Amino acid sequence: MELTPSNIVAYLVERGVIPPAVAGAVVVNPSIRRNRNFKILRPNHPGYFVKQAKEEDAAKTVRREALCYWRAHDDLYLAPLARLMPRFVDYDEEHHVLVVELVGESETFYEHFLRDRSFTPEIGGLLADGLATYQSELGRRLRGEVDDETFPGTLPWLFTAVDEPEWFRGWFGDAGAELLAWLRSHDEFVAAIRRVAGRWRRDTLVHGDLKWDNCLLVREPGGRHSLKIVDWELADVGDARWDLGGVIQAFLVSWSSWSAYGVALDAVQSAIQGFWRRYVEARAIPRDQLTPLLEQCIECAGLRTAQSALEAVYGSTEVHPSATEIAELALRMVGSPSAAIIDQLGLSEVDLWAPPSRRQAAGSYAAVR
Repeated sequence: MELTPSNIVAYLVERGVIPPAVAGAVVVNPSIRRNRNFKILRPNHPGYFVKQAKEEDAAKTVRREALCYWRAHDDLYLAPLARLMPRFVDYDEEHHVLVVELVGESETFYEHFLRDRSFTPEIGGLLADGLATYQSELGRRLRGEVDDETFPGTLPWLFTAVDEPEWFRGWFGDAGAELLAWLRSHDEFVAAIRRVAGRWRRDTLVHGDLKWDNCLLVREPGGRHSLKIVDWELADVGDARWDLGGVIQAFLVSWSSWSAYGVALDAVQSAIQGFWRRYVEARAIPRDQLTPLLEQCIECAGLRTAQSALEAVYGSTEVHPSATEIAELALRMVGSPSAAIIDQLGLSEVDLWAPPSRRQAAGSYAAVR
């Protein structure tokens, strides 16, 4: 069964998601991308986001996302993780359909940056608390209750693409293959891939796709903000440093994409510092582990930047200048000494901001080590 704007309301009534009495007042906003996506708006009631996989591979990842939501909301122990996610509503395994509640009074981090052209330390702190939540024992418990078919523990697709460029061409097209070939022609890029793959750990839940479209800034009563993270299709048991690098990468790409329009590095610098400081405190990372961890996260951030450049040309016939600029940023991040990047971001002394008692706490860093 293929969901369409004309049949989706009847489908949701049949599934018991929408009462028949209000079906006539529902508004459907479709968005067909890799999956069939629909926003279902109901007057004076929470809306729904409906996702249906179009292809077999997507069906597997939609199932993975549904399992993340269901387990987080079914287990009271995982309540802190559930608070980071939209509310789970329904999953139809036969037709590969996931339904979650729309997050109200929110904007994506991308929309926030378009308006303000900067991120504050508060934004960084929210992200740090979010990652610390699902990289803690909560995330490890979720990992322990699923099988390897659901969470296969694989490396990110970028690593496969480097070793199998023809497979990647068939997936991304000629422009993606051209940009990947350019990246692969740089020894420092390939060397970074080998280093990160060689030290990869399968030790915690990772989101795998922490771009700004998947991070929602939610306005709570009283004017404060909270964080919701959506689109957990690429969630897996993997390396915590990949998501940490993903956050740093997303901040830097925001700056790089708008630097030609007068946006300076300090528009994101304080948010990166706030993110790292709060994460250090939340995970109580020992002082002697801070520098190597940060250097490894910067390297992951460089590879995540390369991945973003490739995603920017998905399905295109030519490599756009903006994608080339992002790819060049990726090469600078993996090719320059990590200390230079750390200094540029103002992170050299950030460990001093964490109270010693938190840094030295025993056992709280086990999921990342």
